[in-house]
Amino acid sequence: MSTLLWMISFLLHGISILAIYLLLKDRQNLDGNKQTEKILKETLVEIQRENRMLQNLLAEEKKSEENLVNNEEIKTESFKSQKENKEKDTQAEMKFPDIEIPQSSAYQDEVETSLEAKVLQLHTNGETIDDIAKKLNCGKTEAEIIIKMYQKKS
Repeated sequence: MSTLLWMISFLLHGISILAIYLLLKDRQNLDGNKQTEKILKETLVEIQRENRMLQNLLAEEKKSEENLVNNEEIKTESFKSQKENKEKDTQAEMKFPDIEIPQSSAYQDEVETSLEAKVLQLHTNGETIDDIAKKLNCGKTEAEIIIKMYQKKS
């Protein structure tokens, strides 16, 4: 009989040790889950912070691109106005090509008008393409091309 009681006691002790071991294992898993949850929360907070930083950077980049576009538009307008001023100056020079500048007798430069300027001057005076070609001793097609290119520019 006492052998039976000893066996039952060992069996109960084994079951108790097994139960304690399983409870300890659960407790460790629970702690592990808490640690995992804590790590995941920290990671989530870090990701949110990085997302805010990225949004700020994108907003700043968008503003800088808009500023660049505005600056480019201003530069383009400035360039256009400069170009228009140059064209006005060229037109003014073409209207008054016969102005003589007094020079000292010791030093004189010879200025020769280009073929294009001569063609355009005669054309603005109302000459026909045939007359221009005869006076300047050039081809009709050449004179016509020069006039058409000038008309495209203006």
